[in-house]
Amino acid sequence: MKIAVIDFSSTSLSLLVDDVSGEMMTPIVGVRRSVSILGYLSKKGKISERGIEKVVDSIKFLSDAAEKVGAESVHIISTASMRIIKNYDEVARAVREGTGLSITNLDGPSEAYADYIANREFSALGSVLLLDIGGYSSSLVDMAQESRSLMYTLDMGPAALFGRFDGMYPEKEDVKRIRKNIVKILEKNSVFPGRTFSRILLTGSNAEALYAVYKDHFSIMNQSLRTMERKKLKKLIKYLVSSSDRALVLIRNVPEKVHMIIPAAVLAWEIAELYGAEELIVSDKGVKDGYLRLLMEESNV
Repeated sequence: MKIAVIDFSSTSLSLLVDDVSGEMMTPIVGVRRSVSILGYLSKKGKISERGIEKVVDSIKFLSDAAEKVGAESVHIISTASMRIIKNYDEVARAVREGTGLSITNLDGPSEAYADYIANREFSALGSVLLLDIGGYSSSLVDMAQESRSLMYTLDMGPAALFGRFDGMYPEKEDVKRIRKNIVKILEKNSVFPGRTFSRILLTGSNAEALYAVYKDHFSIMNQSLRTMERKKLKKLIKYLVSSSDRALVLIRNVPEKVHMIIPAAVLAWEIAELYGAEELIVSDKGVKDGYLRLLMEESNV
Protein backbone atom coordinates (compact mmCIF):
# COMPACT_ATOMS: atom_id res chain seq x y z
CA MET A 1 0.00 0.00 0.00
CA LYS A 2 1.03 3.62 -0.45
CA ILE A 3 1.34 5.85 2.60
CA ALA A 4 1.93 9.62 2.60
CA VAL A 5 3.47 11.84 5.26
CA ILE A 6 3.40 15.64 5.16
CA ASP A 7 5.95 17.41 7.37
CA PHE A 8 5.13 20.91 8.60
CA SER A 9 8.44 22.64 9.35
CA SER A 10 9.40 26.25 10.00
CA THR A 11 10.32 27.00 6.38
CA SER A 12 8.34 24.53 4.28
CA LEU A 13 5.72 21.83 3.95
CA SER A 14 7.05 18.65 2.38
CA LEU A 15 5.42 15.45 1.18
CA LEU A 16 6.79 11.92 1.06
CA VAL A 17 4.85 9.02 -0.44
CA ASP A 18 6.22 5.49 -0.08
CA ASP A 19 4.97 2.20 -1.47
CA VAL A 20 5.08 -0.09 1.56
CA SER A 21 5.17 -3.88 1.39
CA GLY A 22 6.53 -5.94 4.27
CA GLU A 23 9.97 -4.56 5.11
CA MET A 24 10.27 -2.83 1.74
CA MET A 25 9.64 0.91 1.44
CA THR A 26 9.93 2.37 -2.06
CA PRO A 27 9.75 6.18 -2.45
CA ILE A 28 7.11 7.17 -5.00
CA VAL A 29 7.10 10.94 -4.82
CA GLY A 30 8.65 13.77 -2.83
CA VAL A 31 7.35 17.34 -3.09
CA ARG A 32 8.19 20.47 -1.13
CA ARG A 33 6.30 23.75 -0.85
CA SER A 34 8.17 26.74 0.55
CA VAL A 35 5.99 28.24 3.29
CA SER A 36 8.03 30.02 5.94
CA ILE A 37 6.05 30.57 9.11
CA LEU A 38 8.74 33.05 10.13
CA GLY A 39 7.24 35.53 7.71
CA TYR A 40 3.78 35.16 9.22
CA LEU A 41 4.72 34.95 12.89
CA SER A 42 3.86 37.94 15.07
CA LYS A 43 6.00 39.14 17.95
CA LYS A 44 3.55 37.37 20.24
CA GLY A 45 4.26 34.07 18.49
CA LYS A 46 1.01 33.76 16.55
CA ILE A 47 0.63 32.89 12.86
CA SER A 48 -1.40 35.50 11.01
CA GLU A 49 -4.66 34.72 9.24
CA ARG A 50 -2.89 34.97 5.88
CA GLY A 51 -0.21 32.58 7.13
CA ILE A 52 -2.84 30.05 8.18
CA GLU A 53 -4.43 30.30 4.72
CA LYS A 54 -1.07 29.60 3.09
CA VAL A 55 -0.54 26.56 5.31
CA VAL A 56 -4.00 25.16 4.54
CA ASP A 57 -3.62 25.79 0.79
CA SER A 58 -0.22 24.08 0.74
CA ILE A 59 -1.49 21.06 2.66
CA LYS A 60 -4.40 20.79 0.22
CA PHE A 61 -1.95 20.84 -2.69
CA LEU A 62 0.27 18.18 -1.14
CA SER A 63 -2.59 15.91 -0.05
CA ASP A 64 -4.08 16.13 -3.57
CA ALA A 65 -0.68 15.18 -4.99
CA ALA A 66 -0.58 12.18 -2.63
CA GLU A 67 -4.05 11.05 -3.69
CA LYS A 68 -3.13 11.34 -7.37
CA VAL A 69 -0.35 8.78 -6.94
CA GLY A 70 -2.67 6.44 -5.06
CA ALA A 71 -1.85 7.11 -1.40
CA GLU A 72 -4.34 5.26 0.79
CA SER A 73 -3.63 7.35 3.86
CA VAL A 74 -2.17 10.82 4.45
CA HIS A 75 -0.59 11.86 7.75
CA ILE A 76 0.58 15.33 8.82
CA ILE A 77 3.36 15.71 11.36
CA SER A 78 4.92 18.80 12.87
CA THR A 79 7.92 19.29 15.09
CA ALA A 80 9.37 22.31 16.88
CA SER A 81 7.83 24.72 14.37
CA MET A 82 4.38 24.03 15.80
CA ARG A 83 5.49 23.72 19.41
CA ILE A 84 6.42 27.41 19.43
CA ILE A 85 3.17 28.64 17.85
CA LYS A 86 0.90 30.30 20.39
CA ASN A 87 -2.27 29.84 18.32
CA TYR A 88 -1.57 26.19 17.53
CA ASP A 89 -5.19 25.17 18.19
CA GLU A 90 -6.42 27.74 15.66
CA VAL A 91 -3.98 26.48 13.03
CA ALA A 92 -4.83 22.82 13.68
CA ARG A 93 -8.56 23.56 13.52
CA ALA A 94 -8.20 25.44 10.21
CA VAL A 95 -6.19 22.55 8.73
CA ARG A 96 -8.75 20.00 9.90
CA GLU A 97 -11.69 22.05 8.55
CA GLY A 98 -9.93 22.84 5.28
CA THR A 99 -8.45 19.44 4.50
CA GLY A 100 -10.10 16.88 6.76
CA LEU A 101 -6.66 15.99 8.14
CA SER A 102 -5.33 16.27 11.68
CA ILE A 103 -1.81 17.31 12.66
CA THR A 104 0.27 15.02 14.87
CA ASN A 105 2.66 17.25 16.79
CA LEU A 106 5.76 15.23 17.66
CA ASP A 107 7.52 16.02 20.90
CA GLY A 108 11.30 16.27 21.06
CA PRO A 109 12.10 12.63 21.94
CA SER A 110 9.70 11.32 19.26
CA GLU A 111 11.26 13.60 16.66
CA ALA A 112 14.77 12.37 17.52
CA TYR A 113 13.65 8.73 17.52
CA ALA A 114 12.09 9.12 14.05
CA ASP A 115 15.43 10.48 12.81
CA TYR A 116 17.19 7.48 14.33
CA ILE A 117 14.80 4.96 12.77
CA ALA A 118 15.20 6.57 9.33
CA ASN A 119 19.01 6.42 9.44
CA ARG A 120 19.86 3.23 11.32
CA GLU A 121 22.02 1.90 8.47
CA PHE A 122 24.60 4.64 9.08
CA SER A 123 25.50 3.05 12.43
CA ALA A 124 27.61 0.62 10.39
CA LEU A 125 30.08 3.47 9.73
CA GLY A 126 31.36 3.43 13.30
CA SER A 127 30.77 6.07 15.97
CA VAL A 128 28.26 8.37 14.29
CA LEU A 129 26.46 11.35 15.84
CA LEU A 130 23.25 12.32 14.08
CA LEU A 131 22.42 16.03 13.99
CA ASP A 132 19.00 16.99 12.64
CA ILE A 133 19.17 20.72 11.92
CA GLY A 134 15.57 21.84 12.31
CA GLY A 135 14.27 25.38 12.23
CA TYR A 136 13.77 26.11 15.92
CA SER A 137 15.31 22.98 17.38
CA SER A 138 18.01 20.44 16.61
CA SER A 139 18.15 16.76 17.54
CA LEU A 140 21.31 14.87 18.49
CA VAL A 141 21.43 11.08 18.53
CA ASP A 142 24.26 8.63 19.15
CA MET A 143 23.57 6.11 16.38
CA ALA A 144 25.15 3.32 18.44
CA GLN A 145 22.26 3.26 20.92
CA GLU A 146 18.45 3.35 20.63
CA SER A 147 17.32 4.49 24.07
CA ARG A 148 15.03 7.48 23.68
CA SER A 149 16.23 8.81 27.03
CA LEU A 150 19.64 9.45 25.41
CA MET A 151 18.24 11.28 22.38
CA TYR A 152 18.22 15.06 22.62
CA THR A 153 16.10 17.73 20.94
CA LEU A 154 17.29 21.18 21.97
CA ASP A 155 16.27 24.78 21.24
CA MET A 156 19.21 25.63 19.01
CA GLY A 157 17.91 25.46 15.44
CA PRO A 158 19.02 28.13 12.92
CA ALA A 159 15.81 30.14 13.40
CA ALA A 160 16.38 30.24 17.15
CA LEU A 161 20.05 31.10 16.67
CA PHE A 162 19.14 33.74 14.07
CA GLY A 163 17.30 35.66 16.78
CA ARG A 164 20.56 36.06 18.70
CA PHE A 165 21.92 38.81 16.47
CA ASP A 166 20.81 41.92 14.58
CA GLY A 167 21.01 42.58 10.86
CA MET A 168 20.40 40.60 7.69
CA TYR A 169 23.30 38.17 8.20
CA PRO A 170 25.49 37.36 11.20
CA GLU A 171 28.87 39.03 11.37
CA LYS A 172 32.12 37.69 12.85
CA GLU A 173 31.24 38.65 16.44
CA ASP A 174 27.74 37.23 16.00
CA VAL A 175 29.24 33.87 14.97
CA LYS A 176 31.28 33.85 18.18
CA ARG A 177 28.13 34.46 20.22
CA ILE A 178 26.27 31.72 18.35
CA ARG A 179 29.10 29.25 19.05
CA LYS A 180 29.15 30.15 22.75
CA ASN A 181 25.39 29.69 22.95
CA ILE A 182 25.61 26.24 21.32
CA VAL A 183 28.26 25.16 23.84
CA LYS A 184 26.19 26.53 26.71
CA ILE A 185 23.09 24.60 25.63
CA LEU A 186 25.03 21.35 25.20
CA GLU A 187 26.72 21.69 28.59
CA LYS A 188 23.44 22.58 30.32
CA ASN A 189 21.82 19.42 28.96
CA SER A 190 24.91 17.20 29.45
CA VAL A 191 24.88 16.07 25.81
CA PHE A 192 27.52 13.33 25.42
CA PRO A 193 30.16 15.00 27.63
CA GLY A 194 33.70 13.90 26.85
CA ARG A 195 32.61 11.85 23.83
CA THR A 196 34.13 11.84 20.37
CA PHE A 197 32.55 10.65 17.12
CA SER A 198 34.18 9.70 13.84
CA ARG A 199 31.44 11.29 11.74
CA ILE A 200 28.51 13.69 12.02
CA LEU A 201 25.38 12.65 10.13
CA LEU A 202 23.31 15.67 9.11
CA THR A 203 19.60 15.45 8.35
CA GLY A 204 16.79 17.88 7.60
CA SER A 205 16.05 20.42 4.90
CA ASN A 206 18.51 22.93 6.38
CA ALA A 207 21.28 20.33 6.08
CA GLU A 208 20.26 19.72 2.46
CA ALA A 209 20.37 23.47 1.81
CA LEU A 210 23.75 23.82 3.49
CA TYR A 211 25.18 21.06 1.32
CA ALA A 212 23.84 22.77 -1.83
CA VAL A 213 25.81 25.91 -0.93
CA TYR A 214 28.89 23.87 0.06
CA LYS A 215 28.78 21.92 -3.18
CA ASP A 216 28.47 25.08 -5.27
CA HIS A 217 31.20 26.97 -3.43
CA PHE A 218 33.76 24.15 -3.72
CA SER A 219 32.62 23.02 -7.21
CA ILE A 220 31.90 19.46 -6.09
CA MET A 221 30.59 16.93 -8.57
CA ASN A 222 27.53 14.78 -7.81
CA GLN A 223 28.35 11.92 -5.47
CA SER A 224 26.34 9.05 -4.02
CA LEU A 225 27.55 9.74 -0.47
CA ARG A 226 27.31 13.47 0.15
CA THR A 227 30.10 14.53 2.48
CA MET A 228 31.59 17.74 3.81
CA GLU A 229 34.98 18.25 5.41
CA ARG A 230 35.05 20.10 8.71
CA LYS A 231 37.98 22.28 7.61
CA LYS A 232 36.25 23.23 4.36
CA LEU A 233 33.02 23.99 6.20
CA LYS A 234 34.95 26.44 8.37
CA LYS A 235 36.28 28.13 5.22
CA LEU A 236 32.74 28.34 3.84
CA ILE A 237 31.54 30.03 7.02
CA LYS A 238 34.31 32.62 6.78
CA TYR A 239 33.32 33.29 3.18
CA LEU A 240 29.61 33.63 3.98
CA VAL A 241 30.33 35.96 6.88
CA SER A 242 32.77 38.27 5.09
CA SER A 243 32.22 38.09 1.32
CA SER A 244 30.24 40.77 -0.48
CA ASP A 245 29.05 38.02 -2.87
CA ARG A 246 27.42 35.87 -0.21
CA ALA A 247 23.90 37.05 -1.01
CA LEU A 248 24.32 35.97 -4.65
CA VAL A 249 25.55 32.52 -3.62
CA LEU A 250 22.71 32.01 -1.16
CA ILE A 251 19.97 33.28 -3.45
CA ARG A 252 21.28 31.18 -6.34
CA ASN A 253 21.19 27.98 -4.30
CA VAL A 254 18.66 28.35 -1.49
CA PRO A 255 16.53 31.49 -1.93
CA GLU A 256 13.97 30.33 0.64
CA LYS A 257 16.64 29.76 3.31
CA VAL A 258 19.04 32.68 2.94
CA HIS A 259 18.72 33.55 6.64
CA MET A 260 19.12 29.95 7.80
CA ILE A 261 22.34 28.87 6.10
CA ILE A 262 24.98 30.72 8.12
CA PRO A 263 23.53 29.72 11.54
CA ALA A 264 23.06 26.15 10.22
CA ALA A 265 26.66 26.06 8.98
CA VAL A 266 27.98 27.35 12.31
CA LEU A 267 25.91 24.77 14.19
CA ALA A 268 27.12 21.87 12.00
CA TRP A 269 30.75 22.99 12.20
CA GLU A 270 30.63 23.62 15.96
CA ILE A 271 29.16 20.16 16.63
CA ALA A 272 31.85 18.53 14.45
CA GLU A 273 34.53 20.58 16.21
CA LEU A 274 33.29 19.79 19.72
CA TYR A 275 33.01 16.05 19.12
CA GLY A 276 36.19 15.68 17.06
CA ALA A 277 34.64 14.63 13.72
CA GLU A 278 36.53 15.51 10.55
CA GLU A 279 33.77 14.41 8.18
CA LEU A 280 30.08 15.29 7.93
CA ILE A 281 27.64 13.19 5.89
CA VAL A 282 24.35 14.59 4.61
CA SER A 283 21.51 12.06 4.68
CA ASP A 284 18.47 12.28 2.41
CA LYS A 285 16.28 10.69 5.09
CA GLY A 286 14.76 12.39 8.08
CA VAL A 287 11.74 12.63 10.36
CA LYS A 288 9.18 11.91 7.60
CA ASP A 289 10.95 8.70 6.61
CA GLY A 290 11.25 7.54 10.20
CA TYR A 291 7.65 8.36 11.04
CA LEU A 292 6.47 6.50 7.95
CA ARG A 293 8.49 3.44 8.97
CA LEU A 294 6.99 3.59 12.45
CA LEU A 295 3.50 3.70 10.90
CA MET A 296 4.41 0.67 8.80
CA GLU A 297 5.64 -1.26 11.84
CA GLU A 298 2.55 -0.38 13.86
CA SER A 299 0.16 -1.48 11.10
CA ASN A 300 2.26 -4.54 10.13
CA VAL A 301 1.67 -3.80 6.43
